[in-house]
Amino acid sequence: MKKTIFGIALLAGALTLSGCDLDETTYGQTTSKNYYKTQSEILSALTGAYLQLRTTWNEYALNFYFVGDCSTDDALKGGGSDGDRAEVMELSNFTTNSTNGEVGRRWEILYRLINRCNEVIKYAPNAQGDATTLARYANEAKALRAFGYYELVTTFGGVPLLTEPMAPSQVLATPRASADEVWTQIISDCTDAEALPAKGQYSADEQYHVTRGFAKAMLAKTYMFRQDYANAEKVLHEIIEVDHDYALLPDYGLNWTPAYENSSESVFEIPNKMDPNNRTLATGTNVPHYFTSRTDAQYQGYGFHVPTKDLHDAFDVDDPRQTYVFTQTGDHYIGDAFDQDNSQSATGYNDYKMTVPQVEKEGYDVWMIPYNIRIIRYSDLLLLYAEALNENGKSSEALTYLNMVRRRARNTNPLDPRKDKQTYVPAVTASTLPDITTTNQDELRQIIWHERRVELAMEGWRRDDLMRQKRFGKVMRDYAKKYGVEKGAKFNDSRDYLLPIPQGEIDKSNGILKQNPGY
Repeated sequence: MKKTIFGIALLAGALTLSGCDLDETTYGQTTSKNYYKTQSEILSALTGAYLQLRTTWNEYALNFYFVGDCSTDDALKGGGSDGDRAEVMELSNFTTNSTNGEVGRRWEILYRLINRCNEVIKYAPNAQGDATTLARYANEAKALRAFGYYELVTTFGGVPLLTEPMAPSQVLATPRASADEVWTQIISDCTDAEALPAKGQYSADEQYHVTRGFAKAMLAKTYMFRQDYANAEKVLHEIIEVDHDYALLPDYGLNWTPAYENSSESVFEIPNKMDPNNRTLATGTNVPHYFTSRTDAQYQGYGFHVPTKDLHDAFDVDDPRQTYVFTQTGDHYIGDAFDQDNSQSATGYNDYKMTVPQVEKEGYDVWMIPYNIRIIRYSDLLLLYAEALNENGKSSEALTYLNMVRRRARNTNPLDPRKDKQTYVPAVTASTLPDITTTNQDELRQIIWHERRVELAMEGWRRDDLMRQKRFGKVMRDYAKKYGVEKGAKFNDSRDYLLPIPQGEIDKSNGILKQNPGY
């Protein structure tokens, strides 16, 4: 049975998606006695899992970027004032409390995802239909569940470990598992999901389903976060040197163009396809509207997720990737009526990767834009491989993969072909971003960390990197001191590596859930 993710998205209204936390399970309207009996019903449940990452007005991508970037030295909250999405300002300044809305939203969405996945994993083996397809559905659910638990454990530490459908009373009686137990489950799920088809092996109608590469990428990220560099190296070697499922695009800037959605470089992205016959149907994304320049009348954005001056200054002046990270006042997209206007940005920049030109959303509701959210790219894995090799004493081998990323960067067009006016054009020369040659482990470690920052800028992974590298607090306190600002000054190493467990969840559990230290 073939279903497009676009087609799947259109089923949203017919699915029960109301479950929003641990005591409101998404399967509350159906039971194993009256549903989950056939392949089509299992596919509907799997569809519900995918949809948890893009439910309208409550998209996980917003939270992914707010937590992943705005709580770091890479991005400011932005918006109209400090009180505009004040919960993000709290994340940014490390003044978050247990009633913070973004904290609750992350918990809510990820447990909805896990609940849906648990349904598929539980009931797929005994459903009527093609055994191979049903096994694949179960493995897709395991890969998605692994992603959900990865995001939870890196945010909250140990969390309730729910691996099968449970009644609300059982859920509320489930205490936090240890972080090690959660990590063990993630590794198990990712290992099982390695049996998934490779990128390119799905039909065109199923091209956005998770793949073996996604499962292995999450496994590699798990090992890297746990600083298990030996196992990380093994998995990344398999992805890069054995499977060959991915390849860098020839130009960095292509990654954020419509023609290259789900490209050879894309490991995982959240699709937001629109019905060409009904352009107001709510199957697009609102993230670009949130993150586009606030004052430009053409774009009508809200101006959140603003790149910091520190991130801008981290780039070499001639690095052409700047063109595709920062929008500048005066930039003009071909066919648009207005120039880019960043006058309300605290830094003078806005997020290029989420700026969708008006000509590319013509006829669509500005809140529902047909733009895919890129979550994991191949360059991320290449740099993780370089990092793992270096930590394993193989610095000379690490250079190969580090320099693959740098060479692609220096061969990138500094002139955005979508623009006919560009305020700043990096002056690329023959000496731009030269190959790295040092094999000193300490020096190379710093270079790789820096390369990850500029290559993956504004893509939501900065917090994850700083946490696993055990330097989150130092980086943020240094940032606060450098710029004389509140952001980062209050970072407490004994508290701020984790966010608080939502107070509402603690209350509903009658104290079975215990709060993180310092909250």
